[in-house]
Amino acid sequence: MPPKTSDALVDPLISLKKDFLDNPYPTYARLREEAPVFWSKKGDYWLVSKYADANDILRDLSYEKGPPKWKTMDPLIKLLPQLFPNLKQQFEFRGKSMLQQNPPDHTRLRGLVNKAFTPSMISRMRTHIQDIADKLIDQIEAKKIGEMDLVSEYAYLLPITVISEMLGIPEGDREQFKSWSQSLTEALEPTFSLPKIQKAGKANREIIKYLTPLVEERRKNPQEDLISALVQAEEAGDKLSYAELLANLILLLVAGHETTVNLIGNGTLALLRNQDQLELLRSKPELINTAVEEFLRYESPVQLVRRQCGQDLELGGEKMKEGQSMYLLIGSANHDPEQFQNPEKLDITRTPNKHLAFGAGIHHCLGFSLAQTEGQIAINTLINRLPNLKLKNEQLLEVRKPFALRGMKAIPVGF
Repeated sequence: MPPKTSDALVDPLISLKKDFLDNPYPTYARLREEAPVFWSKKGDYWLVSKYADANDILRDLSYEKGPPKWKTMDPLIKLLPQLFPNLKQQFEFRGKSMLQQNPPDHTRLRGLVNKAFTPSMISRMRTHIQDIADKLIDQIEAKKIGEMDLVSEYAYLLPITVISEMLGIPEGDREQFKSWSQSLTEALEPTFSLPKIQKAGKANREIIKYLTPLVEERRKNPQEDLISALVQAEEAGDKLSYAELLANLILLLVAGHETTVNLIGNGTLALLRNQDQLELLRSKPELINTAVEEFLRYESPVQLVRRQCGQDLELGGEKMKEGQSMYLLIGSANHDPEQFQNPEKLDITRTPNKHLAFGAGIHHCLGFSLAQTEGQIAINTLINRLPNLKLKNEQLLEVRKPFALRGMKAIPVGF
């Protein structure tokens, strides 16, 4: 049975009101206090808000991932491609991404892609990432207007440049990926939206149309990039199918920049709103490693992740049935006072800081080392090369959607 406290609470993910989008943390606190495992009647899913529960679920393979396991959604998944044939490819490729796989397929796919994201390889990229950051600041200063949009002119450009170079995407094509990525991520909301799903389906078809000749070119003329490496894995036979190749290229392009854009933007915004921490980091740039971990905890770029009950389970005294969906509120878990002392305070010296921003267990974010490195370099370079950096107008800030990925549409700053 659903918890008795369900009737006293409203699922904040259904309406996504402005007050909640601007500051979800009071609502998270109430959920943790009154119904840490909360059944949403309207959403037909569970919300899990406490750190200990979310951490356990992320590590427990009884809670499964992926469309094949969305048992409660099966009728809808089967019906939509029949009613809208142009969505068939989107559903097929979504299920081939390693993000939506369980072992053993997840293990196989992750092992193939992981070779490009080892800490040692990322460490060797630090100098080049620093060069990209410095070049972007040079371009900003060259305009001689003393202001910019931190998101579009810096936080977006650095990670999209890095992941595009890794994949071998020509510079002139990168802006198109921004539009495709936005269309794909807008469909991540828990509530069903046919227009958003259709828009994502169109973006999926267009990006596959773009990638297909690029893949074929790498098949004929391999280069030192990730597409070539994955093509070679696909040609090895049973390691990587063609559909898996394209699905995971899309995943890498989207995940390879979306969350890092928000890490850089959210982290810088947090510093500008907490001047004592900004001055501390400027005076002690060696704190950037712990600072980035704190930014990830304080304003987590990923606010929720989905799981499915692979069997009847019990959590927090609530009985969960096989096939039921749940959303782990990562932003709430990372503000749980049972895990973090003074969680509402930004503390760039916080240690230990075992946040869940990158997930946990076998699905721990494959690109975490790259994201950390990009965040460290981008933020330290920005605040030290632009010592007079300041927010232009707090009232202009607007949180972008989807809620699952937390970040600002724009952050107007002066310097």
